[in-house]
Amino acid sequence: MTMKNEAGLTLVEILAALVILGIIFVSFMTIFPKMNHFNERTESKLVTMNLAKQELAELKESPSLLTSERKLKNSTTAEPYETYDFSQADYIVEVDCYDTQPGSKPNYTCSDPAKEPRLHRMHIRVKENGKVTSESFGYLEIR
Repeated sequence: MTMKNEAGLTLVEILAALVILGIIFVSFMTIFPKMNHFNERTESKLVTMNLAKQELAELKESPSLLTSERKLKNSTTAEPYETYDFSQADYIVEVDCYDTQPGSKPNYTCSDPAKEPRLHRMHIRVKENGKVTSESFGYLEIR
């Protein structure tokens, strides 16, 4: 009996190919949850960055939002500043207002009345779940 050359795959070859494809498929499937987590973190970061920039824009438009009711604390350091609370539903927003001329007498902070307009340095921190997720810096002229 003579054997003819038969073209085709044996059962062993098919099983080996399936095992290799399964290993590749499983390794790709472990990447997707990590990508989803990374996308969620990126989205949260973008939201908080926009929130910080929005707060700075609102303060530039209306510096009178820095009221004594919003004040959390005064600094105890050599560089005077005041911290204000602008928290929203899901985020804690803290604004530090510094005098741009430290060491001048008297030191002016945001709530101090000044005879002439003064420039103040602003540091805005946005916290989510107790962690600072975004910060923004800028200057604000208070009259």
